[in-house]
Amino acid sequence: MSELTWDEIAATGLKPDKAKALFRAYHQRFEFAPPLKVEKAEGEANVEKVRFRLADGLAIEAVFMDHGPDKKFVCVSSQVGCPIGCRFCATGQMGFKRNLTVSEIISQVYHFAGKQKITNLVFMGMGEPFLNYDRVLKAVTLLNSELGQNIASRKIVVSTVGIVTGIRQFAGERQKLKLAWSLAAPSDELRQRLVPYPALPTIEETIKAITAYQQKTKQRVTIEYVLLKGVNDSEADLHELDRLARQIDSHINLIEYNPSPGLSFAPGDTDRARLALKKLKANVTVRRSLGKTITAGCGQLATQPD
Repeated sequence: MSELTWDEIAATGLKPDKAKALFRAYHQRFEFAPPLKVEKAEGEANVEKVRFRLADGLAIEAVFMDHGPDKKFVCVSSQVGCPIGCRFCATGQMGFKRNLTVSEIISQVYHFAGKQKITNLVFMGMGEPFLNYDRVLKAVTLLNSELGQNIASRKIVVSTVGIVTGIRQFAGERQKLKLAWSLAAPSDELRQRLVPYPALPTIEETIKAITAYQQKTKQRVTIEYVLLKGVNDSEADLHELDRLARQIDSHINLIEYNPSPGLSFAPGDTDRARLALKKLKANVTVRRSLGKTITAGCGQLATQPD
């Protein structure tokens, strides 16, 4: 049987309660096989990390973050491991195992939604979302639907290292989703050392794709920049980062580096970098690390097979 989506079932004209019942029955029988929770770690009062064991013995992690009333976030994984291989990321050091299915993606959100209303999704967990594009966007459509979690499209952020084909496709989506660009360095030479993905587009190619995306969507893009001490945090690096950010409608989000076992990087001074960029009149904020005591922070998610 071909896979049905929530919107396709809703389009039959059934009343919402009957449409929901049909969807549940269909997915319980044919598609929906949620991963099992095998481990839960709680650190700060507002962060919870859960490890899910999949049917084939592989595992993924997802993180819930409570930022206050009406600000309940889930950081969602899209792959087991990651093919990008960022040197500073624990997930990248796992290597790539496989793409997640639609069910495995939405199950992460449904686990946390059993306790509270989820308001925001960030596809910034394990994996590169645009290398599992069709399944990620299908999952987003389901979670955005009123028959799903009814999460507003403007509160769903998909982060990419700069996969140009995905950015171009993203521009054509009917939902007004948010795009984030994970930029590890302001020069191609340094970026290629930190992000050794063979098919990584150049910065110029990515900016060109984002420009076309913005011409079509009118959406501002967030530039995520993990600050690594002595690597990408010099005054010259920050000036070049500002120059690149001005070529598109963007907001710079400086990210505190979260150390992981076996990785030799150290956190840069995000407050100093923010002030330096502010002096350049850059649009910049700092993303404070949450959950790093339970290895739930940005770049810390990693699992091993059963």
